[in-house]
Amino acid sequence: MASERRVLFSENEWIGVTRGLSLSPQQDALARNLLSGKSDKQIAREMGIAVPTVRSHITRLFRKFDVCDRIELILLLVACLQASHESRPMSTDYPLLAEVSTAGAV
Repeated sequence: MASERRVLFSENEWIGVTRGLSLSPQQDALARNLLSGKSDKQIAREMGIAVPTVRSHITRLFRKFDVCDRIELILLLVACLQASHESRPMSTDYPLLAEVSTAGAV
């Protein structure tokens, strides 16, 4: 059975989210890999860094967005992408994201 890759968002939507959340280029790459469902080992190989470094970066993202685990982080990213896709202001439909956006700017 061939693996089918599904695109969840456009490049423009993703750029809007990374800007809105103030993601660095490395955080951007890490977030994309997490959304793709890759393991720490796969992410490390793709980004050319060690597995403990991947885990350290993930932990920093947890702190930045005040989430406890990968699932919360992924849900946050998906909600941001959905808001971007639907062109709705995040503060209206996603109050948590408005808080995150302002907290992430610190």
